[in-house]
Amino acid sequence: MLTHLHIKNFKAWKDTGPIRLAPLTVIFGANSAGKSSLGHLLMALKQTTLLTDRKRAIHMGDQNSLIDLGTFADCLYGHNADEALEVELGWKLPHPVSLENPLSANEHYRGNAMHFETAIRADKHGQPKAESFQYQLLKNNATVLQTDHWAIDKEEPEIKAEPLRLVMKQGRKWPIDPPEKFYRFADVTLARYQNADVLTEFPLQFEQVMDGLSFLGPMRVPPQRTYSWAGDSVQDVGLHGQFAIPALLSAQQEGRELNRGGRTHYRPFEAVIANWLKELGVISDFTVQRIAKGRKDYEVLVRTGSTGPHVRLTDVGFGTSQVLPALVQAFYAEPNSTVWMEQPEIHLHPHAQAGLADALIRGLLKNSANSRIIAI
Repeated sequence: MLTHLHIKNFKAWKDTGPIRLAPLTVIFGANSAGKSSLGHLLMALKQTTLLTDRKRAIHMGDQNSLIDLGTFADCLYGHNADEALEVELGWKLPHPVSLENPLSANEHYRGNAMHFETAIRADKHGQPKAESFQYQLLKNNATVLQTDHWAIDKEEPEIKAEPLRLVMKQGRKWPIDPPEKFYRFADVTLARYQNADVLTEFPLQFEQVMDGLSFLGPMRVPPQRTYSWAGDSVQDVGLHGQFAIPALLSAQQEGRELNRGGRTHYRPFEAVIANWLKELGVISDFTVQRIAKGRKDYEVLVRTGSTGPHVRLTDVGFGTSQVLPALVQAFYAEPNSTVWMEQPEIHLHPHAQAGLADALIRGLLKNSANSRIIAI
């Protein structure tokens, strides 16, 4: 889960300064102040890790990606292609990592957190190029192992590690390659050394933290009369909340249970979500049911009053369908994950907005605070 963020030269941000990410981080600001762009950059980093093309430094997006940010120059502060986009991320590790120098059995490096930073600059064609990146393995905020890799124009790419001493292989010394994407070592680079394989753990840990990063955008899909689910598990509710009902059904199939803390009893996932919707005052009753046996189509039935009839989600206020993905994602997210939500309170009455904050906090406590929710 992410604990630190620092961005330079991205869109409206010349320099954000270091941002500490608490279990629940709320970002306020005026319209067009640049709040959303922080999440947009994280989305670009994530979609780059999913890219098969290792030569592209950063994937700004297309019609098939999480987000399309245009050209690299579009994303630079002041559209100044002479300045590098710089990103720093810090995160806690789900489990301590122990690395060993294969050339020295007594040389161990053990840490419980990581720090990463990178600089991406436009080349002569205006395309992004990874200029450098650095990883630090930390133990109680102290660096136990650091590695740097850079490829500056007119200089040979270089790699170093401290206190680990990289030892070249015998025979012909081939040149090392520049960084792949913005965070990876090229295989040919590591193959030049006898003991560089230990460094492969760093990009793997980075990809893991990116894999645990999910996003919920400000405009969710409108309510549907029916929802399709074939029994497969989903990773999150989707950027537009389109998988909220499949996520709820997946949690139900897995037998997930939650409680309200203290000595309260555990209840099925769906029942807890329904109870929060009731506490927010948007409905009185909520259920998801299969339309017919053997079908993969489901309908969401709600009741706005204690004595009224059950009706489909499409026949009640718009706010219910918009807050539902936020509630589901808060409780559905796995431990050690990071959830970025834009306007989770949209279309809610102010009284219900306060209740939503309580629900988000309870979602974090469900994970023993080993996750992050960032709301803007």
